[in-house]
Amino acid sequence: MESSSKNTQIPHSYNLDPIYSFFCWCSGARLYLLRSCPTDYNKFFGIGIIVFLTGVMASITGFYALFTIFDSILLAIIFGIFWGILIFFLDWYIVASLKKEERILSELLFALPRIILAILLAVVISRPLELKLFEKEINGVLQTIHSEGSIEFNQLADKEYQEVIKLKGENEQLTNEIKQKEELRNSLFTLMIEEAEGRSPTSRVGKGSVYNEKKAEYDKIDLELTELKGRNNQRIEKNLEIIGNLEKDKQAQVSKSTNEIRKADGLLARLEAVSVLSENNTTVKYASWFIFILFVLIEASPILVKILSRRGPYDELLDKEEFEKQIEYKKQKIKAKILANNYLELLKQKDELQIESEKRNNEKLIKEIEIAKEEINKMAVGKWKQNEIDSLSSDVIRELKEESEIENSVKEPEKDNFTEIVVANLVSVNKEKEE
Repeated sequence: MESSSKNTQIPHSYNLDPIYSFFCWCSGARLYLLRSCPTDYNKFFGIGIIVFLTGVMASITGFYALFTIFDSILLAIIFGIFWGILIFFLDWYIVASLKKEERILSELLFALPRIILAILLAVVISRPLELKLFEKEINGVLQTIHSEGSIEFNQLADKEYQEVIKLKGENEQLTNEIKQKEELRNSLFTLMIEEAEGRSPTSRVGKGSVYNEKKAEYDKIDLELTELKGRNNQRIEKNLEIIGNLEKDKQAQVSKSTNEIRKADGLLARLEAVSVLSENNTTVKYASWFIFILFVLIEASPILVKILSRRGPYDELLDKEEFEKQIEYKKQKIKAKILANNYLELLKQKDELQIESEKRNNEKLIKEIEIAKEEINKMAVGKWKQNEIDSLSSDVIRELKEESEIENSVKEPEKDNFTEIVVANLVSVNKEKEE
């Protein structure tokens, strides 16, 4: 940023306090331009404080949100710092990229995506804060939700373990059978005693025939009771063993489910509890909306301040610097384009010269090849001619020799000299032709 100030003529530069400079930098302002605009100091200082404090608040809420999820202070601190820095630079980008124009409508259209982003950031920051503010009420709602969940699970477990109820009913029925048999036996024993004591309708004291009948019937029922007890008690004990195992499994599932339900108090469960609390309590609902709107205003306030405020000296200097940079870049672009065109023209000329040179070289080479072909043809003709002469001379010499041999056999020796002379002349003629 400081290097770009060399191209822009700044009237007079004032020194800023380090803290003042920091918060003005947080507002997205270019400090080397802002130093010469003292009337804009407070505006950018206020915007920078809001952006910085928004990042601090985001760091706190991020710490609480992650601590609620992972229950780890170290992770919560690391994430809180990271989240605060992320939100801070997002806000910094929003206010730094928003330029003050002369028309508010165009500024609003340009700032609309940034306002939407500010609303989303407000939601992200305000929700963890709501969870912390309504923590006690949320805990109460979570306990209610946990209790309802436990009750529902118990009901489901009862439906799943219907066999327990069936076995308990069977044991109760078996016990009632034993009780009924015992009552019958006891009533027979009473009648038998009354008969022996003379208090029966017969009024006869002693063990008579009626007493013996009642005694036989009593013995019979007592024997049936003994057998019934042995049979039913055995079934009851077996059913109780099965019931104990089923009850143990059921209790284990209920305990496990209860522990899981109680552990379900993370971020999502608390958000759900806030929703339930807002539906049942209008005060919490209005407070939640108030916190959300407050953070939306806090997030959007730097943008709104830039849009609603008038153009100041800083905006004029910024436009001037950008205009000068654009002109400079356009000049560089034109120069680069001219150089590129010249370079392409030179390459074109070079290619043309190279093609012309190759063409000339090719023509010269073709001419040399034609000359060489002519020389080769002449040499071939001369060689053929010489071969023909040599063959002809050898034929003549052979014929002359043959004739001389024939003549030698019939003529005188003088003629041999004549033949030799002729042959010698032919040989010399051939040598002259070769030369």
